[in-house]
Parts: sequence; C-alpha cells; structure tokens
Amino acid sequence: MPNILRVTTPPSGMDNNVKNNPLTTNEKQIQNPVDPAKVVRPDGRGDAGDSQQTKLGLNSQSNFGNFIQQIGEAPQLTEMFSTLFLQGMGNMVEAGIGPDFAEEISKFMEMVKMSDPELVNFLKNQTNGAVRYTGTFYNMLRQVMNETQSVELKAGILDFLKQVNDMSSGPHLLENIRGNLDIISRYMLRSDRQALQQMINQLDLKALPGDTKQNAAFLKNEVLPKLGEYISKTRDFGVIRDLIGVLTFNTARYENGNMEKLIDNFAKLLNFQGFRAKFQAVQPEELPQILQHTNYEKATKENTWAEKFLSMVENGVKGQAGIENKQVFQNLMNAVLLNESVYMPVLHLMLPLQLNGQLMFSEMWIDPDDESGAADGEGRRTKLLIKFDIKDLGFFDMILLYGKEKMDMYLSYPEILADKEKEIHGALESIMAQNGISFNSLILEKAAEPVSLSQVFPKIFERKNTINVTI
Repeated sequence: MPNILRVTTPPSGMDNNVKNNPLTTNEKQIQNPVDPAKVVRPDGRGDAGDSQQTKLGLNSQSNFGNFIQQIGEAPQLTEMFSTLFLQGMGNMVEAGIGPDFAEEISKFMEMVKMSDPELVNFLKNQTNGAVRYTGTFYNMLRQVMNETQSVELKAGILDFLKQVNDMSSGPHLLENIRGNLDIISRYMLRSDRQALQQMINQLDLKALPGDTKQNAAFLKNEVLPKLGEYISKTRDFGVIRDLIGVLTFNTARYENGNMEKLIDNFAKLLNFQGFRAKFQAVQPEELPQILQHTNYEKATKENTWAEKFLSMVENGVKGQAGIENKQVFQNLMNAVLLNESVYMPVLHLMLPLQLNGQLMFSEMWIDPDDESGAADGEGRRTKLLIKFDIKDLGFFDMILLYGKEKMDMYLSYPEILADKEKEIHGALESIMAQNGISFNSLILEKAAEPVSLSQVFPKIFERKNTINVTI
C-alpha cells in the first residue's frame, strides 16, 4: 500500500526511502508548507513575506481587501475630470465627438455656472443628497433607538428603515429589473426570448416610489414562473440561472418598498410606548407626505446636475466621446463608484463648478466625527480632505481639522504660486477671522506629491483585522 501517511518509522530495508518527509519547511519551491508547530495559511495563497498587504492583514480575495487595493491604485477623480473637461475639451472636439455628446457637455457646463450664494446652496444640497437618513424625522428615530431597551422595537425600527430605503429606491430597482430581464433574454432561445420581451413591455416603468403592487405581482406571478419553466425545459444551469437569482433579489427588494406595507409597519411601531412617546403626533396616513419632504428627497430633486453628469459619463463609456477617450470615462466611472462603496467610511462630495468665470473641479471627503489625536476633553472634530484643480493654476490639496472654533490647516499648492505663499497665508487668516475661527496651526508648502486618502483617513483600514467571510 502506498505510504500516504508518510510514516516516519520505516520498516526494515526501507530506511533510505521514507526516512525523511519529502515536504520540508526549507523547500523554497513550496509556498506556505504545512508546519505542525504553528498555524499557517494553506499552500498556493502567496508567500507571507514582508509585503505591505501582509502587514495590513488583508486578504486580496476578500471584498474589503479588493477595495483597499483599488483605493491605492485608482487614479484620482480630480485629475481625470480635469484632464477631460478643463484641459482636454479641445482634444475631444478634434477627435470628432458627436453633436449630441457635444451638446450634452455644453449643457452640463452651463449647469455648473454659479455665484457665491449659489455655491453654498449647491454644497448643502450635495451634503443632504449624499446621506439618506438626515432631518428631524430620522433624528427622532435615532433618539428612540438610543433610549429604548426593547430588542423588538430596535429590530422593528431597523426593518422599517430598510423598507424606507427600498421604497425610495423603487424606480432605480425597477430599472435594474428591466435591465436584468434584457440580459436574461439574450441567453434564451429565440422563441422564448420574444415571449420574455413581450413581458418586459408590460412593466409599468413610470410607477411612483411605493406604488409597487402591480409590478411586483406581475413579476412574481408571471415572469419568474415563466423563467422557472424555461430552466426546467432547457436544463440551463449556467449564466442565466445566476441572472435569475439577481432578478429575484431585486424583485424582493422592490416588493418590500410597498407604501401600504410601510404604513402598516409604522402603525405597528406606534404600539410600543417608547416609540409612541416620540411619534404620537404623527398619523400613519401622513407618512408618505413626511418621507417626501425629508432633506434627502428634497436635495435629490434639486441635484439635477448629478443625473446629467452620470449620463455624460455613461455615454462616454459607450464611446460617444471618441474611442480614445472611452477608457478615461471608464476610469472616471470606477472612481465614482469606488467613493460610493459601502466600505468608504467618510462622506464624499464632488463639486464641478464655474465660479465667477473660473472653471474648477473639487472633491471633498468629510469625517464629521474624527477622534484621532484629540486631547482629553476636546471631543469630536470634523476632518476634511479637499482636492481641487483650478484651470491655469493647477492642483491643490487641503486638509482641515476643525473643532470648537479652532482650525488646523494644511495646504499644498502648485509650484506656480511659490512666490505667493505669504499672500495666501494672510488671505486664509483673514477669511477665518471673518467667520470667527482662529488657527491652531497653518502649514503651507509647495506640492511634492498628491496627498493620499488613506493618509488622511486611516480609519479606512479599520476593518483590516476582521474575519474574512468571502464566499
């Protein structure tokens, strides 16, 4: 019988054959060999070594590890936007972009022209539109969550918030469902494809948020059973079945956002004394009106530039800005999605604008509850990283740390302004003084290299030691 157990006490006459285990810990060709003296990673996963990734304790195959890797490798959105719109507009025109795309760019540029007061409103709307659960209604829900000891009430509030999210995302989910069905149809046989296309046309794509009953019933009772019959008939267990799984998930979320169910769940929450104490003046039937007037919903309606911007990027990815610019738009889209990742622990804002005739693009990352390096009793502070590019001047990096009317500031400016440092210093002090803010420290220096996001916000790495549950 083969010696699969690697017996170390060999039978007589076989000393030279099995005396030593051929898999030794000194073998350089084997990665992470099994060593009974310690716990090691399985072979084939890369050498432990002293790589930066190992020092961070990250798994490159996990979702979070992949996010961290992209943070380090992805080009800055500020640089890409500037390349396209501040410097490369003429190049795109020469490249022969279509008249429709040129008109779209022109409308976008008109949309971002603004004065100083308009800039303040623009920034407020972006902030409100970036965080869904803001305003008086959600602050009251937070108070209930903080004050109650009832596990049932906390679970009910979390389920309610999940429903609110699905309700307000209804049109987006419906568009995703239509896209799922379009892709599924491409993998089907011709006769079945035509039948599915007819079903897609029966969806009410103009249904309002919360009005999900008709579409959800049609998807559950007609579309999904039809797709199930197709799988049974064709035994197609490949890509199409995975796509049906995504479709089922989106359908469940869409149905969960039904306004009638949302009102019923709010009425059930009122049965809890701790909840009723805060919301006794709110009638369940008033809930739709309240949710339509939250800060998030109002800001979303006013942030029309965001839809125009994303539409422009989407058309650029499709090649309407010229084949040579297609990859740039893909990088631009990836950068936007990366900053909206669930793993991004800070608020991200984009500010494309033409202020007083000066064209610029800025990005802001904001942590309103920074506690790093705070002295005892100093409390939480707001930390900001602001990157901006001003046409004909160059790139700037600004780091702000603000708390109790005290400011720490670091500003990295382009070399062209090297002889203006004293002037910039005085102007910044004057601006802060006008707003009742004094400096703890103010550091100005000529730019050497861009400031990285992870340098300013080390909390991005806070999940590096968590258990990997990647499937």
